[in-house]
Amino acid sequence: MIAGNIKAIASGKTTITVKAEENSVQAQIEISVYSKVTNIVIDEKEIYMCLGDTIQINGYVEPNDANNKEISYSSTNKEIVPVNQDGLITALQEGNVSIIARSKENPNIKAECKVSVVRPLEDSKIHFDSSLTVNGLEISGIDYGANTVLDIKNKITTDLEIEILNYKNEPLNDTDIVGTGSKIIVKENGGILTIYRIIIYGDANGDGKINSTDLLVIQRHILEIENLKGIFKKASNIRKDGKKPTSVDLLQIQRHILDLKKIEQ
Repeated sequence: MIAGNIKAIASGKTTITVKAEENSVQAQIEISVYSKVTNIVIDEKEIYMCLGDTIQINGYVEPNDANNKEISYSSTNKEIVPVNQDGLITALQEGNVSIIARSKENPNIKAECKVSVVRPLEDSKIHFDSSLTVNGLEISGIDYGANTVLDIKNKITTDLEIEILNYKNEPLNDTDIVGTGSKIIVKENGGILTIYRIIIYGDANGDGKINSTDLLVIQRHILEIENLKGIFKKASNIRKDGKKPTSVDLLQIQRHILDLKKIEQ
């Protein structure tokens, strides 16, 4: 007997055919390869929301070729932030909760997103220049090329403490460039009142620049090599239509780099 050893290297279906050497007799068997879920990741690990805000939480299973990609969502306190089974959360009361995403295949595999609900700051407390677009706790409309910490601070009027960090949570100096995912932390007496997140459309990697590196990052996302998540995926959607980045967004970044047409922030 001749052994016919096979090895599963990816999920999917295939057919194995066995033929006799001396005649045309043959047999077939269909093989299904099943990939188990090994991990779950969530777009954001920490979110600040204003009362009344609604935000989409996106969870993903790993590996990408896992057969069962279904995820269930739950909240540790539905009175503060309920979540539906699509991951949509709504801020009902001030407070802190965790949103848990679990694999339906294996509920022991899970990921957590911490959510803090804060009361919106009144204009008497903080005021943003009209050139900026403030949507809940997300800020866009920042002039590309005038996006240093000092540029941002000059467009904020407040007596509260302001600190700006990059997406890695590293403090930035006044001359440092602010990029996608950077945080504007508003404090009073040392305590955090709220946190705003910055979006610079076209800046897909958070360095505050729009260049060929961003093209590569978005290309890898489109080809499903490495997924963009959260605010970085939003910054890559130059069309601002809420959809996934496509080759159309790539073209707009290319035109920006070539000085043919600048991306509108």
